[in-house]
Amino acid sequence: SDDGSFLAVSDAASLYLFSLEFDAENGIIDDVLPSKINLAGKCKQPCTAVRFDGLGRLICATVDGPINSLRVSPDEVSLEHVFKDHISCLSALSHHFPVSSLDVSVDGKWLAAGRFASGKGAVHVFTLPTKEGGQYRHWWSVPEMEVPTTSIKFLGRGGAESSLCVGYSNNAFNIFNLESRSLSQWNTDMGFPLVKSLPRELTSRSEPVTRIVCNPSSPQKLILGAHGFFCHVDLHQPVPDKANMFPPDHLRAKRIQVPNSEDNSMHSLRRQEKQKNANRGTNSNFTICLRYDSILFQDFVADNEMVIVEQPWLSILEDLPDALSRRVYGT
Repeated sequence: SDDGSFLAVSDAASLYLFSLEFDAENGIIDDVLPSKINLAGKCKQPCTAVRFDGLGRLICATVDGPINSLRVSPDEVSLEHVFKDHISCLSALSHHFPVSSLDVSVDGKWLAAGRFASGKGAVHVFTLPTKEGGQYRHWWSVPEMEVPTTSIKFLGRGGAESSLCVGYSNNAFNIFNLESRSLSQWNTDMGFPLVKSLPRELTSRSEPVTRIVCNPSSPQKLILGAHGFFCHVDLHQPVPDKANMFPPDHLRAKRIQVPNSEDNSMHSLRRQEKQKNANRGTNSNFTICLRYDSILFQDFVADNEMVIVEQPWLSILEDLPDALSRRVYGT
């Protein structure tokens, strides 16, 4: 949970919930003491995705399809509501894909559920009751796209202009206005499909964007994150023709910047290099960072403070056992 009081995990058999106590001294946490909370009935159904909100609820996307809303307290866990609208009136093929991602808006009013699919029903939006009122309700099924959905994220701090950003396997993304159930003005200005208006250095990468994170202090900015890179996007700045790489001399940066086959003369190469240097100095929007690799987790924990967790390949090799036999050839 956001306040660190609870931890929820799930496997193929059941959902598990723990309350957390911290052993701290002088503001430094020395140990974390988990205590398992017993769950009964439908509260312990196995899940494919779980998400806490800021109002004491745990949203669980179950393996069977329905999405459960659990009311969590130190003394009791109860089933408050079950969403089934997103699996009704759909073909069997469409809802066989499990929900892979959940997100809740900052104000707790909106819930989004995404599947790794491209047809109708890949992304659903629901309303959640808040202190000011409201009810559990299926709000909208985001229009289908030509490529699968890989990530979802609410932008801003909530309110009337709540927006949902949806990332796709071709590294493009769309921003939807929830109140009007339509594409945002930014997307309308950029044109459709958006992938044609984005820098090739982003859309031609083989690894898809798997996460979208936002800086709480800058609602107009977002980061598209993948396993081996992340891209900084400022919605208030123009989109450049070419994206900058950081570090610019990285091996993977050189590998992606290949001139077109029909424009490979020495004059063209010099013109491209000159334009690249000009763009680097004037527009830093859509800068792609390659400094980190094998990224397992990336998110903001406070204003202007981001955490990145890596799993370098060298550490994996060090944990592997010694070879049973080693054949030497050519001797």
